[in-house]
Order: sequence, then structure tokens, then C-alpha cells
Amino acid sequence: MIVRGGTTLWRAFCSDWPALIYFLALALAAELIYVYTPLAHTALPLLPLSVLVTAMSIFLAFQINQCYERWWEARRLWGQLLNQSRSFGRQVTTLLSPKRIAAIVDEHQAAELQRDLACRHIAYAHALRISLRSGGKLADEDWRFLSDWLGEDEIAHLRQARNVPTQLIQRQAERLAALIGKDWTEQQILLQLDDSLSQFYDIQGGCERIKRTAFPDRFRFHTHKFVWLVATLIPFSLIQSDQSFDPVAIATETLLAFVFVTIERLGSELRDPFENRANDTPMSAICRTIEIDLRQQLGESELPPPLEPVKGVLM
Repeated sequence: MIVRGGTTLWRAFCSDWPALIYFLALALAAELIYVYTPLAHTALPLLPLSVLVTAMSIFLAFQINQCYERWWEARRLWGQLLNQSRSFGRQVTTLLSPKRIAAIVDEHQAAELQRDLACRHIAYAHALRISLRSGGKLADEDWRFLSDWLGEDEIAHLRQARNVPTQLIQRQAERLAALIGKDWTEQQILLQLDDSLSQFYDIQGGCERIKRTAFPDRFRFHTHKFVWLVATLIPFSLIQSDQSFDPVAIATETLLAFVFVTIERLGSELRDPFENRANDTPMSAICRTIEIDLRQQLGESELPPPLEPVKGVLM
């Protein structure tokens, strides 16, 4: 995610310079054709272009609104994951104790259990992040990273899973169900923890829906092509018949066409918020925050620092 102040003129130029050069060359070509060729009436009628620009503006507004809705929903889901992770950490560290669970015999066992559940949840957050960015497949370096939080036997079992985050939540539920007995008070604790696990599934399902539901392809395709077509026609419609060669007109034509396609490109960048690009949801930073919060809830003092933006981008 590009943070406030992260967008500079240089970053914008590096991202958009091909389009800028293209429309500048097109505006120059239109002027040169009009001035130095026998085509005395190169300028296209302005009224049809105005109608096209108005129609495309409606399509662009709809596309940008829908793309922003997808981006904002993704950010809200990861915000919910962060908040719910804190609640889960609080429940684990306060409810799973020898005073409340008969199967926990002492504080040492309670601490081991709490650490096991918290570490598995940290692994869950990272596994969800990795699977969303990679399309569900975890590479060898990803497994090595998750081994910091999970045991070798669990890693070996998860390698066979088609959906690693789902299996991690399943393992959490099995661990809690095996621990908590039939006592009514213990069952109430189990219900609270199980409700938290269900909310993790809801958040994960929302993220997977955004990831796997493609934006309507025909709408995306036609909007993209028509925007470029209209932008290409702009220099040929704004030629000044009373000017032999006008640098100001060339700059204006270039800017109008460039702004049109840039707006369309910005909307398309927000369309898919889990592709590990500059405008995506900052899942790595949120996972680091979850790690810090849960480890602090466990009583640890040596914690990793939060992730900071790099060149104005927080991943």
C-alpha cells in the first residue's frame, strides 16, 4: 500500500512515462500531419468526441467505484483479522489456565499450551497472506518460514493440504476439543474460542472470494480498449485550424489524453488487492503486527519491530 506522501512526481513518471511519451508523440504527429500534408481537414469533429468522453466517464466512474470497493473490503477484512487475533490471544492467555481447565495441571503446561496456540495462529496469518499472494501454493522458502512457528510433523502434514490456512484452524479446533472436558464452564470457554475460530474462517472466506472472483471481464476489456481509443482520438479532434504549430495545444492534448488513461489504470490497480503490488493490502505489515501483539500477550519482551514503509510503500 502506498502510504500518504509516498506518491511523488518521480514515482508517477516512472509508472506512467510510456503512456506520456505515446500521447506526446501522437499530438506531435497530429500537428505535423495537419501542417505539412495535403490533409487540410485532419481535425475530427469535436461533438462526437465529447459524447464519447461523456459516455466513457460514466463507465470509468463505475469501474473505479467497484475496484475501490474490492480494495476497501480487502483492507477491512485484514483489519478484522488483526482485531480478532488480538481477541483470540486475550482469550488464550486468560481463559486457558489451571483454574479453569481441569486438564491443565500447572502454569508450565498452561504456558506451553498458550504458546502452541499463539504460534499456530501467527503461522495461520502468514499462511493466509502467502496463499492469497501466490494463488494457494506455498514454495519451499515459505515452508521454511512457517517452520519458525510450527513443528516438523505439522509442517509435513500441512504439505499435503490443498488449503493450508483452513487446516491450521482445523488443528487449532482439534487441539482445544481434546483439551477441554465436559464440564459446563469448560464448554463455555470452548464455545468462546470456537466462535473466534469461526470468525477467522469468515474473514478467510471473504479474502478468498475477492481473490477468486474475477472482475467482469467483458466490462474490463471494453472499458480499457475504449478509453485508449478515445484518448487516441483526442489529439486529432483538438487541432487548432488557425494555428500552424502551437506548443500549448500539443501540451494540452497530451495532458488530456494522459489523464484519461491514467485514471483507468489506477482503477485497474485497485481491482486485485492481493497481487503483491504497490497499491495492495499491506498484509505483511499486518501479519507482523499480529505477531508482535500475540507474543507480547504471551509475556515476551524481545519483539521484532513493526514493518516500515520502503520508499513510500508498505507491504
